[in-house]
Amino acid sequence: MFYRFVPLDSIRYRILLCFGVGFGVLFGLSPFSFLSAGILASVSALSLFFSLNRESPTRAVLWLFFLSQILNFTTFFWIPGSVSRISGTGPAVSFLFFLFYGLISHIKFVPFYFIFRFSNIQNSSKPWVLLLFPSAGTLADLITYQIFPWYWGNLVSGSIVFEQLASVFGVYGLSFLLLSISSTLMFFIAHFRDRKKKEFKIAVISLLVISVVYIYGLYKIRFVSDSIAEGKTKILSVALIQPDTSPGTKDLQTDEIFLASTMSKILSLALQGSMASEKPPSLIILPESSIPFHGTINSDENKNEHIYSSTMEGLVLYLSKHTGADVLFNELNMEDGLLRNQISLFKNLDGITERYNKRRLLAFGEYLPFESEFPFLRKIFRETSRYVPGNSPKLLTGTSLKDRTSVPPPNRRDLAKIGVPDEVRIGFDSPKIQSEKIKNLEYSYSILPLLCYEAMFTDLVLDYFNSEERPDLLVNLTNDSWFDSELEANQHSGTVRLRAIETGIPMIRSTVSGITDVWDSRGISLIQPIGFHETAIRTFSIQLNPSSATFYTKIGNTFLWIASSLIVLLRLFLVFRSGRKI
Repeated sequence: MFYRFVPLDSIRYRILLCFGVGFGVLFGLSPFSFLSAGILASVSALSLFFSLNRESPTRAVLWLFFLSQILNFTTFFWIPGSVSRISGTGPAVSFLFFLFYGLISHIKFVPFYFIFRFSNIQNSSKPWVLLLFPSAGTLADLITYQIFPWYWGNLVSGSIVFEQLASVFGVYGLSFLLLSISSTLMFFIAHFRDRKKKEFKIAVISLLVISVVYIYGLYKIRFVSDSIAEGKTKILSVALIQPDTSPGTKDLQTDEIFLASTMSKILSLALQGSMASEKPPSLIILPESSIPFHGTINSDENKNEHIYSSTMEGLVLYLSKHTGADVLFNELNMEDGLLRNQISLFKNLDGITERYNKRRLLAFGEYLPFESEFPFLRKIFRETSRYVPGNSPKLLTGTSLKDRTSVPPPNRRDLAKIGVPDEVRIGFDSPKIQSEKIKNLEYSYSILPLLCYEAMFTDLVLDYFNSEERPDLLVNLTNDSWFDSELEANQHSGTVRLRAIETGIPMIRSTVSGITDVWDSRGISLIQPIGFHETAIRTFSIQLNPSSATFYTKIGNTFLWIASSLIVLLRLFLVFRSGRKI
C-alpha cells in the first residue's frame, strides 16, 4: 500500500528517507533522546543505501550530499547564527559556511555508503547485512573528520541501559550497536513470515545477542557503581555556579563597567554557594569565560597585551583564601608570544596555580584556518581569536583538608583588597600556614580537564590513560552562550555525558549559560541540571574513585578497528572471488 503512493526508488521515496535520517538524528540526540528516533535514522539510511545501489556512483554521491544538507537543516539549523556570533561575520557568509559545514562534517555518509555498496548486499534479507551495515557505519565514524562531532552511538542516548556498553567499546561501540539493532529489525521483518528458514533463526540469535547487551547494561547500572575499593573512597565537596553572563564580544573588552559587573557577579555567586554548602567546599568551579579576556599571570607580555588582570587574580586568591577551597577556572595567558586558552587550578594548599592548555581549538572561533595564505579572512571573521593549541594532556592535582569549618560571610575590609593581589596572597606565603595545611591534609585528587567542545572527542580523553596515573574526576568547562541556542546546549551536553560512562569516572560540566550538570560513572545525573540561560548555584558532594578502569580505557578503539575492518575485508574478498559485478 505504501509503495502505491511513494514508489520504490522514486525521488519522493529517497527524499522521504533523507528526512527520516534528518529528523531521526534530531530526535535521537538530546534533549529529546528517543531511541526509536535513532533506530528510524539508521533504518532510513539503510533503506536509502539499498535504493542508491541501483544508481550510478556519481548520482549516489549527489544524493549523499543532499542528505548532508537535509541533516543540516533539520538537526543543526542553529549553526549560522552561532557562526555570526562566534566569528563576527555577516549572515551571508555564515549561511555559506553552514552549507560547507554540512558537506564536511557529514562526509562520513560517503565512506559509509561506498563500503556498504562494494559489499554487494542488495536487500535486507541477506544475513551479511547484520554485520556489514554496522561495520561500515562504525568505520565511517572512526575515520572521518567532524567539526561538531556526532556519532551514530550518540543516538542511543534514549536508553541509559544500552549506553553502558560504552564502558566496553566507547561511543563507537554504541554506533555498532545501534546499526546492528536497525539491521536486525529489518532482517527479522524480512523473514518473519517463514519462521522455519535458517535466516529467521539467525535473526533470533542476533536479537538474543542484543538482549545480552541490554542485560549487561542492567547489571552495570545496578551493581558496578557500588564496587568501591575499601579505604579508598574520597568524598569531594563542590560549589558550582552558572552565572549566565555575556559571552564577551571584543567590543566589551575595554568596557570597565561590563568587566566589573561580571567579576562582581562571579564572586557573589561563588561566595553564596560556599556559604550555603552543607559541607564547606573543597573545590569551587567557575565556567569557561566567566571572566572573559583576562588571565592571572603577572608578566610583562601579558601586561603589554592588556591580558593580565590584577582584579581577576585577586578574586581567585580571595575566593580560595576565604573558603579554604581550590578554585578551578578558565583564563587566557600569553606565554612566549603564544596566546593560550587554559583551564587553571589554584591550589589552596600552597598557593600555586597549575594550568592546562586547550589542545583542540574551535575553527573560526578560536583560530582562523588558512589565515597565513588568505590574510583577508581576518576582515570577514572579525571576532575570531588567535589562540595556539597545547601539545599534551595534563592532569591537575588538588587537595582536600580535614576539620574545616563553615565559610563565614565576607568582610568588607578584605573585599577591598581584591584589586591588590599581593596583599591577598600573604595568607598563602606563610611557611607556618602551609605547614599546618599539610598536617591537615585529608587526600589529594586529580582532575582530567576538558575545555569546551574538547569533551566531545573521545580520543582527547583516552590519551590520559596511557600512563599509570588515573584521574579521579572529569571536568568540562564550557561557554555555550556564544551559540545562543538551547538545542545546541543540549546536544553538546548529551554527547559530553558519554565520557563519564566510557571512563567509569564521574564528570562535572560547568557552563556559563547552560546546560550545567554532574554525572556519575554510569552517566546518571547527580544534581538538578541548571537550564539554559538560568543563573544558579549547585553545591554537592561527589564520590571519587568509584571503580577500577573500564575496559574501554584499556583497549580504546583497537578492537572495533580490527573487528570492523576484518568483517568488511572478508566480505569484499568473498565478493571479488565470486566474480560478481559490483
